[in-house]
Amino acid sequence: MTIVSSGRRASTRRRAAAALASLAFVSIVPALAVPNELAANFARLEKADAVVEGATHPKFVLYVLFDANCLYCHLTWKAVQPYEQVGLQVRWIPVAYQQPSSVGRAAAIMQAPDRVAAMRIDETRYDAKRFNGGIEPAKSVPKELAAEFAQNTQLMKAFGAPGTPVVAWKDSGGAIRVRVGMLRLSELPTITGLPAQRNDDPDLAEFR
Repeated sequence: MTIVSSGRRASTRRRAAAALASLAFVSIVPALAVPNELAANFARLEKADAVVEGATHPKFVLYVLFDANCLYCHLTWKAVQPYEQVGLQVRWIPVAYQQPSSVGRAAAIMQAPDRVAAMRIDETRYDAKRFNGGIEPAKSVPKELAAEFAQNTQLMKAFGAPGTPVVAWKDSGGAIRVRVGMLRLSELPTITGLPAQRNDDPDLAEFR
């Protein structure tokens, strides 16, 4: 019998998380054969429970399927912060697939009295070396909430996405657009229709 130490198991989990994060960086437009399917999936996205961050009366809305442990979700959060000050609203919809702690962290955010503040804790305390969100996972997760996260994960897959983040929006002509992975800073003004915002965060240097 082969005995695997807890340290090796943790290292394996971290490598797996890194692989998923790398996969999530690939920016693609999922090709759905049936346009009605894309519309139906987007409608589900609009109705999903979310962390609503940014402008109260938005000039533009982005929907983001995210995992609380996801590196590129974390970087996406950093990228959109300046735009939230000038009219962007981001609706963060939690999935839980990257690590065992993903469910607990998603639950901690969604059950918090102030979800935006809880999301900020997760992101500002993010541990990029371990691919761990910064919020303490909830000790218990109601079955209904775990089922909701599972449904959101299925929605992620229905969009044709292998991982997070999944970013979706309607363009100025009303067409549904979906991207998987980290958006580049230079794309945000075109996507949102908002003025370009300066963002000097060094973690975003390679995504300009």
